[in-house]
Amino acid sequence: MLVPDAQTPTLVLMSHIRDRVLHAHRRQLPRLVSLAQKVEARHADDIAAPHGLTAALEAISQALDAHIDHEEAVVFPALSRGQAGRVQEALAGLRDDHAEHEAALNRIAAMTHGFRLPRSACPSWRRLYAGLGRLAEDLDEHRYLENELLFPRFETPVRPGPADPTR
Repeated sequence: MLVPDAQTPTLVLMSHIRDRVLHAHRRQLPRLVSLAQKVEARHADDIAAPHGLTAALEAISQALDAHIDHEEAVVFPALSRGQAGRVQEALAGLRDDHAEHEAALNRIAAMTHGFRLPRSACPSWRRLYAGLGRLAEDLDEHRYLENELLFPRFETPVRPGPADPTR
C-alpha cells in the first residue's frame, strides 16, 4: 500500500487521493447516515444517543460530494495538464472547504462525546461510532495529502507588494 510523501510523483499522488481517499468518503457516508438514522430512531428516548447526528452527517456528505465533484471535474484535470494558474482560487477554496469539514467533524465528535459509547450501546451504535472514527481518520488524511503534499506544488507564492515609501 502506498504511503505518500513529499517525494511521491504528482500524478501518483493525485491518483491515490482520488482512488483511495475521495472514493472512501463516498462509500462511507451513506452507510453512516443509515446507521445514524437507525440509532437515533431506536434510541430516541436515550439521553446518551447522538441526537441530530443524521442531519450532521447528511450535511457533511453533501459538502464532501460538492468538494469531490469540483476536484474531479475541474481541479485535478487542470493540475494534470499543468494548468495550475487556472485553479489558484479553486485551491484556496478547497483549503477553506477542508477547514469547514474539520469544523463539521468537530461538531460530530462533540455530539458523540468523542465517539465514546455508553454501556447500553447496541451493535449498530458500535458500528456507527467505529465508522465515524474511520471517517475522521480518512478526512485527516485527505486534508494532509492535499494541503501539505499536493497543493503546495501548484500554489503561487504570495509576493510582497512594493515597499511603502512613507516608512
